[in-house]
Amino acid sequence: MGRDGDAARPELTVRARGLAARFGPRVALEGFDLDLAPGDIVGLLGPNGAGKTTALRLLTTGRRPSAGELLLFGTSARRHAGTLRRIGIAGDEPVHFEALTGWENAFGFALASGLRRLDAARRVESLFETFGLADDAHRPVSDYSLGMRRKLLLAEALAPIPQLIVLDEPTGGLDQAARATLVEVLRHRAGAGAAVVLATHDLQSAAVLCDRVLFLRAGRTVSQGAPADLIAALGHATRFEFSLTAERPPAIDLRDVVVDLVTATRLVAHSAAGSAVLPTLCEAILRSGAVITSVLVRRPDLADVYLKATGEELAA
Repeated sequence: MGRDGDAARPELTVRARGLAARFGPRVALEGFDLDLAPGDIVGLLGPNGAGKTTALRLLTTGRRPSAGELLLFGTSARRHAGTLRRIGIAGDEPVHFEALTGWENAFGFALASGLRRLDAARRVESLFETFGLADDAHRPVSDYSLGMRRKLLLAEALAPIPQLIVLDEPTGGLDQAARATLVEVLRHRAGAGAAVVLATHDLQSAAVLCDRVLFLRAGRTVSQGAPADLIAALGHATRFEFSLTAERPPAIDLRDVVVDLVTATRLVAHSAAGSAVLPTLCEAILRSGAVITSVLVRRPDLADVYLKATGEELAA
């Protein structure tokens, strides 16, 4: 929850309280709360099966919640054209008309959103230039790479200038330059008053882009807050990741070193004392009988926040 109080507030783009989704006996999402105001950018993070995509489907009225309350634009959520035209949606699996060109696909979606032909053409043209699709605009989508299809999907979602932008794994298939472009575009849209919510495995982009992140695990929110605040709250400056060969997990008991995860093949630890403890830590691991095959030293990031909250690693 990013706002104080539970009273319905018309200025909120999204107000979700206690949303749940069940598929038979399986609980996909439980007790999901979210306040999203104009200008907010919120990221949903977590492993596969954590409930991220389910949450997005509920927020876009693609699925009715099993329990809870959802308000969109200040009114009870309903799946109708008026609501959908205010939402720009880019799912995790691009679906296009393969025989049509990229331009024809995007232009058709823009018209379907209610734009006039001239406005639709101008916005599609602008977004194709922004995402580097202009030279391929009149090629059939069947010739497009995964990255080009992702860019096309983003252009289709953003062309109507929606008030709510909902993106599922938006950086999948994008190169570093395209990711930077997407961050810039979403910041611009948020600055103009759009609310943005995205589900992603891209922790680096989430840390740079999002005002808030929510970590989901097994359908429940386990941690949330501003990325910088969550990382600072860990209270340590350096993370150590060791790949090992050992008969059993090494037992490490060192001052200034906290072991977060240890198995016979992997050890993850952190220290507020910085990299100065690395030689002592390596010596302790070797004394335990383990062989060190690789070591990575880095600053903590959002993956460490998830590890602290759950005791499990989250792949970046």
